[in-house]
Amino acid sequence: MAELTASDEVLIAATNLAKRDPNREFSEWELTLEVWKLNKNRWGLRGFEQDHPDHKRVMMEIMGGGSLVKNGFLIRPRKNRYRVTSAGFVKALAIVAPRDVRERSLYIYDDVNDFAFHRVFEAYLRDPDEPKTWLGVASFLNLSRNDPTLLESQLARVRMGIQSAERFMDETGRDELRRGDANRTITRERLALLTKFLSVIEDRFQPQLEAIRRKAKK
Repeated sequence: MAELTASDEVLIAATNLAKRDPNREFSEWELTLEVWKLNKNRWGLRGFEQDHPDHKRVMMEIMGGGSLVKNGFLIRPRKNRYRVTSAGFVKALAIVAPRDVRERSLYIYDDVNDFAFHRVFEAYLRDPDEPKTWLGVASFLNLSRNDPTLLESQLARVRMGIQSAERFMDETGRDELRRGDANRTITRERLALLTKFLSVIEDRFQPQLEAIRRKAKK
């Protein structure tokens, strides 16, 4: 295995805490301790590396500029609590078990499945004039509030899910993804249509998107 980046180590620690369950939550302090156990020299408090973790250092990787949350690998469902996304599991498996194709395919499928068969996207496939209102977009992106961070996180999650699925198909020579307990197939064509749908949303609802984004600039 190649030398791990700081971000890699935090993500691996997070998946250890999650125990392969994307619904399992853990606190930022639990994650700090787990990362510190993996590499005390990197994550220990300066001068006390073997005795105390550096919580602020870990939080920079979780919530900073190029963070795991911003990249869609972790989500913050409530204050001080986190979960690993399907994209996060995919990324971690690519680091620690790149040859485990079957498990990666399940997480990749789950990561994009919620969007690839969302009722709002299905309505668009039947009628290109859909969605006609912002409520449809909010439903598709699962926006519980008009928060700029949540908006960008959800848009990034859709894009990264599509990219992960397409890369996996290229890597394995497949043209579709399936899950053993689901009868819906995610094809390259559906991924391409989902990409187009994102562009339609961003063009058609640019005023609403920009109004939410402006909140981050205040």
